[in-house]
Amino acid sequence: MDYTITDTPSNEDAEALFNNLKEFNLAHIELDVVQELAIFQHDEEGTLVAGLSAETHGNWLSVSYLWIREKARGKGLGSKMMQDAETEAVRRGCKFAFLDTFSFQAKDFYLKLGYQEVFTLEHYPVAGKRHYFTKSLI
Repeated sequence: MDYTITDTPSNEDAEALFNNLKEFNLAHIELDVVQELAIFQHDEEGTLVAGLSAETHGNWLSVSYLWIREKARGKGLGSKMMQDAETEAVRRGCKFAFLDTFSFQAKDFYLKLGYQEVFTLEHYPVAGKRHYFTKSLI
């Protein structure tokens, strides 16, 4: 047996860990269909201006990432991407949405979109906070 503690796991080990856990979880959960959902905005040169990465699973839309280039912020693009993701999630049968954000990011933005804070992880990673939100989509 080779027992290792490392700060540089191999891609192979990390992938195997994720895939084995995913296989186990999906075998024990009532719905094993997980669908990716992504939205991208590129400029005329093809450079990424904004993007949203999420997945739908059963009743839930889970937003992993939303990023808007600084110059493009405040023009409604983030709100449009969130609305489009929520609309697609409802089309896929979702009833709820989940996401998290750091204290220096977009807490007020998500509150403005109707998300409700359900949990705050204090002192994350040291002096900040990580906020967890849900929203009813129906």
